[in-house]
Amino acid sequence: MELLKQLGIRIKDVREEKNISQTRLSELSGIVREQISRIENGQINATVESVFKLSMGLNTPIQELLNFPDAIMTKIIEAERPKSNLKPIVKWAGGKTQLLPEIKKLMPSEFDRYFEPFTGGGALLFSLKPENAVINDFNSELVSAYRCFESKESFNKLISILQFHEANHSEDYYLKVRELDRSEGFNALSKEEIAGRFLYLNKACFNGLYRVNSKGYFNVPSAKREKVKIYDENNFNGLLEYFSNNTIEILNTDFENAVESAQAGDLVYFDPPYDTYDDKDTFTSYSKNGFGKDEQLRLANLFKSLDKKGVKVMLSNHNTPYVNELYDDFNINVVLAKRMINSKANGRGNVEEVIVTNFSVE
Repeated sequence: MELLKQLGIRIKDVREEKNISQTRLSELSGIVREQISRIENGQINATVESVFKLSMGLNTPIQELLNFPDAIMTKIIEAERPKSNLKPIVKWAGGKTQLLPEIKKLMPSEFDRYFEPFTGGGALLFSLKPENAVINDFNSELVSAYRCFESKESFNKLISILQFHEANHSEDYYLKVRELDRSEGFNALSKEEIAGRFLYLNKACFNGLYRVNSKGYFNVPSAKREKVKIYDENNFNGLLEYFSNNTIEILNTDFENAVESAQAGDLVYFDPPYDTYDDKDTFTSYSKNGFGKDEQLRLANLFKSLDKKGVKVMLSNHNTPYVNELYDDFNINVVLAKRMINSKANGRGNVEEVIVTNFSVE
């Protein structure tokens, strides 16, 4: 909440006005210094109990701590207005839209920062709308798309490019745009151009499938649509507002690096490329490098490491024997999902998934 964030800033101002160190305030309030630091820096929100203790430690009435300037009150009121429903801007293999009720039912009621190292289409991110989050994906083009929502200038450039693609769409045009990643100048394109191409191909390709070959080139055929609609004005404006008004760090790195700063009380949700069934055609070509058993093991070890730090951790995956073996020490919840994206019809249909947690929800 914006109110609690501003309250943290106010607490810091009062403490410094009274020339009280964080260490001394910790002694006076009974709150550990590290927690005071995180409250003041907006990394975590102050609880009612902690506000009361800090008020006593500062010898300052709570009503005085809540006496914000008009400009700050306006910001708080704006932030507390009902937020619009946000939707993913891409169709993505493994997207979590259909499983949101099951996932959210198992989530903790409170957490500090939110981490999503495999963001993909971002269905859960956009449903939760956390104010302080670290999101990541190994797909640099998808990350470029999200980064276009960080500023109005970049956003406007992206919209112009998307509207150009919509106006020029045809089968031949699709193939020309698809072949751009084979050209020498592709890496010199702006993030808006990279993002525009990526979003156009996602909407115009067969079944919304993102797939690359061994060289990393996008190789999905066209869906052969007469028209393509990419720019959803209401949703795009809502996403611009969300990324602009909250503390969202967008990374393009390895999943381990993405959670390096996670601390006790934070929530990490892993939605990796899934482990494969031996008897089913499972889509795995998210990247040229794939995500095999060794990566699943590395992820499980990271899950356990975060658990030891006091981080709240959740993970989605297929309900395979290997996944059950890796997470045998944790809570494993089985859910039924419908796989919507696969290049082959026999790869679609109902499939069992698991949601693993290192905590219980009452």
